[in-house]
Amino acid sequence: MLSLKARFGELLDSAGQFFWEVDRAFRVRYANDLLIRTFGDPVGKTCYEFMALGSEVCPNCPVRRIFLGEERASAERLRYDKSGNRIWLQHTATPIRNKDGEVVGAMELTIDTTQRRQTEEWLKDSERLYRNLVEQVPDVIFSLDDQGRFTFVNTAVEAFLGLPVQQILETGLKDYVVPGDRALAETIKDLRPEAIWDEEVGIIDAQGEKKFARIRCKASFADGAKPTGFEGVMRDRTVRRKLEEELKASREALVEKIKIIDELYEHIVQSGKCKAIEEHTAEVAHELRQPLAIVGGFARRMSKYLESDDKLDLDKQRQYASIIITEIQRLEKILDRLIDFTKRQKLHLQTVNPNDLIQYILGITESRMREKRLRLDTNFGIEIAEIPLDPGRFQQLALNLMSNAIEASPEGGVIVVETGASIPSDRALKAGDLESPTFFEMKIRNSGAGIPPEGLQKIFNPFYTTKQHGTGLGLTVSKTIVEDHHGSISVKSDEEGTTFTIWLPLNQPRDRIDHV
Repeated sequence: MLSLKARFGELLDSAGQFFWEVDRAFRVRYANDLLIRTFGDPVGKTCYEFMALGSEVCPNCPVRRIFLGEERASAERLRYDKSGNRIWLQHTATPIRNKDGEVVGAMELTIDTTQRRQTEEWLKDSERLYRNLVEQVPDVIFSLDDQGRFTFVNTAVEAFLGLPVQQILETGLKDYVVPGDRALAETIKDLRPEAIWDEEVGIIDAQGEKKFARIRCKASFADGAKPTGFEGVMRDRTVRRKLEEELKASREALVEKIKIIDELYEHIVQSGKCKAIEEHTAEVAHELRQPLAIVGGFARRMSKYLESDDKLDLDKQRQYASIIITEIQRLEKILDRLIDFTKRQKLHLQTVNPNDLIQYILGITESRMREKRLRLDTNFGIEIAEIPLDPGRFQQLALNLMSNAIEASPEGGVIVVETGASIPSDRALKAGDLESPTFFEMKIRNSGAGIPPEGLQKIFNPFYTTKQHGTGLGLTVSKTIVEDHHGSISVKSDEEGTTFTIWLPLNQPRDRIDHV
């Protein structure tokens, strides 16, 4: 006869959930079959070296939190199965105690939340009302007797049905199913060995509100041909059903958004790659000739004046020297930007939150915005977590675009910074030769004068600038950084201002990421 632990593991296996136990040394002592089939056999290994491929305990580890005194701890992680597929997992740990009440280990219930994650990312572009999908509802684990009455149910049912556990025990599952689905719910009793009942039904809670639940259930058998009981998992699907209805209602808005994304990506493709620096030698010569001519002219004046017998005018000499120093600094700035443009450094990708890096850049540009009395509006997407980026290069990108927005904005103007997730259409992915189906999106908009169409065609070309002072390399370097991340950048301008939009892949191949 199976042990209680093995039976519980088999129950969760049939419900599509992973279950495992670890000791105080974080070594895995038990794992159910689903976990072994998906990730390989972890028994005898530490959970962090097996699941996270690391050499030390993961940050915010729920098991460590249990060992520090918590009774229940959860964390969501991105992991890879034994085939290399990305899987989002929700880990929930609880303590294992000996007869003296001492914590000797922890058990983890692990749920695959990949589908929910993918759904959240796709729905992000369909207005902010879809963000409530980020809130997850814990599953209800239950057992029924041969008549379909509850003999066990965990406390998650209280939030779902609005009733205490004691009031639900010994009542029938069908008592909570809407009348139209009760005949379907009764078919649970016809389950055969090894079969899984997997259906979505309507549920009425204590307040009379209709909800939807997906129920996965398996029957237990003794010696007879009829089931002696049932074990299963109930998952709240109410939010998903309502979102589906809202998505249908907003179809036209979604089509319009996809059309806009298509146009932006096509504009990027039509604009083409930046020309190589060798093709811009004339612009380089022009940029360097003017400060060199000024330096040479004032140096010759100083030399001629010093060789004459006239009384030395120190104020005029200081003025000449100041002009020479200013122009030399200008030359140095041009050369520095030119070097930045020409060298293509290898990216050092790390998983970081881009919103945190942007906040840092906004902090160091705050004083410049105050000088022009600019107002900053931000809207950071809460669904964006850690993504693979080169932190230094990304901060340089954000600083270049913020500096450009500040310089282009009139006094008292507004700069808008938005982030979120973007899912281009298949047409846009093919047209832009993009590698990832989902992207981190950053928009920076200024309220300055619009850029004419002929200017937009050259906006990313080296040394093209509409400013009185500047090398014209800032946007070129920004485009290089985006392309090095296998992303895309576009610009849109009208009479209300100019918007730069950045797309960077939410996912990168594992061999590109530096593990730190």
